[in-house]
Amino acid sequence: MSIYYDDAWLPSLDGTHTKRVYRHGTAIAIGRVRLWQTCDEGELTHEWFTAERWEAGRYVPIQGEHADFLEAVERIVLDLATH
Repeated sequence: MSIYYDDAWLPSLDGTHTKRVYRHGTAIAIGRVRLWQTCDEGELTHEWFTAERWEAGRYVPIQGEHADFLEAVERIVLDLATH
């Protein structure tokens, strides 16, 4: 399945940033990836990603955290294949 995703990270009300994921040839989102960040005082910023699938008019979290954006995108595609 060919997919694409937003170019820019969009800010969310909860402080995360998101990119929507689409099936190629459609403008309907199949899911989104959230970017989470924490920064301890005097420490480096820690980042991780979570995946959510679009189902019945809302985003449904897919269990697990990912160290890489593309890994989270792959999780959406795999989850879509099983639902």
